[in-house]
Amino acid sequence: MTSNSKAILVDLQKKNFYSLTPLIATIDRDERLRNLDLKTFESLNSQILKKHLNKYDEIVVAISFRSAQLTEIYAQMKQFYDNLSYSEIRKITFIAGGSHPSGDPLNTLKMGFDYAFIGEAEYSISDFLNRFLEKGDLKATPGVAYFDDNREKIVKKSNPPLIDLNDYPLVSQKRGLYPPLEITRGCSFGCKFCQVPNLFLHNVRHRSPDIVIDTVKWMMPRKLSDIRFITPNSFGYMSKSSRSVNKEAILHLLSSISSLEGIRSVYFGTFPGEVRPETVTEDLVSAVKPLITNRRISIGLQSGSEKVLQRIMRGHTVEEGIKAINILISEGFQPIVDFIFGLPGASEQDEMESINIVEYLVKESAIIRAHVFMPLPGTAFKNETYGRVPVKIRKKLGLLTKEGKIEGNWATQEKYVEEAWKTANAVSQNPIIKREDNHN
Repeated sequence: MTSNSKAILVDLQKKNFYSLTPLIATIDRDERLRNLDLKTFESLNSQILKKHLNKYDEIVVAISFRSAQLTEIYAQMKQFYDNLSYSEIRKITFIAGGSHPSGDPLNTLKMGFDYAFIGEAEYSISDFLNRFLEKGDLKATPGVAYFDDNREKIVKKSNPPLIDLNDYPLVSQKRGLYPPLEITRGCSFGCKFCQVPNLFLHNVRHRSPDIVIDTVKWMMPRKLSDIRFITPNSFGYMSKSSRSVNKEAILHLLSSISSLEGIRSVYFGTFPGEVRPETVTEDLVSAVKPLITNRRISIGLQSGSEKVLQRIMRGHTVEEGIKAINILISEGFQPIVDFIFGLPGASEQDEMESINIVEYLVKESAIIRAHVFMPLPGTAFKNETYGRVPVKIRKKLGLLTKEGKIEGNWATQEKYVEEAWKTANAVSQNPIIKREDNHN
């Protein structure tokens, strides 16, 4: 038995690397948790858990996931409960975080998790683990959901105040984990298909340029010279309103970073940080261009139908989207334009309007990134059926894909969207996975 009898095992997959790394860095920095062992794994399984249950009296198993991962996470949890003995599984506390548990804590708990963390978890995870170490009341942790003692009703603790991003680390220096730098969190728009506004209560916060620049300076001697950013809207950085631009702050950030000795590349306005059409201006794009490496910029249009854009509360028109795309092209950028097919209420005529816009844009040298609608928990469209692309539209998309005008495997996405939707229904209808159900 190790001198430290408690540990947290984190399922750190490629799919959740961006969201989990800042939390791991937060845990590592918390002096209250210095006696807690934290170990990461690319894919947790029951054998790994058995091995660590021989070393520790108690462990926390932490898993973060999106709705698209629901099928694999459900299978993973069933494997744990099937392959671990009752005495083993009693020593484990399963916790879940991320966009899906935040939007659907009830069915997350039904999958066998003991606690679901709702929204951002920097504050709540540290508080929870401190209680775990000190044998405190885990149920008193702010921002978590759990079943009552009878496992009949869900209890949700009120969320802690939204954090100041400047108080929390961007990277895990201790473990050498370096995701793209999150410079903005939250979105003030209300797109009905998107989880981000509800996750962060429509509250938009930015990390100050100096904090970001200092982090990049720390990265340079360690040969971490390719800089990318996480933000819902790159051109909205440090802006005071949803449709305004803080050009001075953007240029300060980019010029300060690009001028650092050792910088190899700076990617801005491309994955994982797109731009919204309202914030694209000739003046800004022209000023940003010499400070960044990328010549592709991601921009969300989502539909070529005005009716659909209004229904999903996108916040801009088709004309505004096309104008922004044309500005990017005129300034020497190749726009990567997001479209979602199968949105609720979209008729075949609406989808054809999108195809018409797509065909126009590819002639203008844009690349299309096609998606299929997926109902996400916590959104206005959470109860809708997954998207189905009409046959006529499928043929058009297929042809454009063969011609290399569409990126992303939308046909494969269509299949896993359906699979995830079916899994969500199965979880809601199936009995709760309980420790008592496990074999001895």
